[in-house]
Amino acid sequence: MTRPATRLQMQLKRWTLLLGVLQISVGCLIGFIPPAAVEWFRGIVMAHIEFTANGVLMVVFAFLIKEMTLKPIALRCWFVTLQLGTWSNGAAGLVAAFIGRSSPLMPTLNEKFPPPLGTDSLLVSGLLQLCGLTIILALLLTLYGLLRSRPI
Repeated sequence: MTRPATRLQMQLKRWTLLLGVLQISVGCLIGFIPPAAVEWFRGIVMAHIEFTANGVLMVVFAFLIKEMTLKPIALRCWFVTLQLGTWSNGAAGLVAAFIGRSSPLMPTLNEKFPPPLGTDSLLVSGLLQLCGLTIILALLLTLYGLLRSRPI
């Protein structure tokens, strides 16, 4: 037996599912961008992988909402950080693809597939830092909410 979900939990579950499936769809559509359309095609590959993987993560997390015990403000923070984190990850690859610059935060990718215009994009670095911070916050809130829940 599970406890009944609150109205806020049900609303956020629906939005998390919808936005997760949208993110998977965006990731798949990005895969159709031809190499000649961008400065650095490896950024498209990155965006494709990150959007689809993070969309799946978001869909899975939607099913955890009902299992978490968080106050409404914490649940809203969880939703916002999850959205910012998952979307900014793929956005970093998309931006890098179109501007032809990446970030020093991607050393292995830069070494194997050097971007044509360098590795010094503040925008790409900022998106990756936003992603890292917000994903960690969303994960910590998820863990906290799951640890606070009590089995019935």
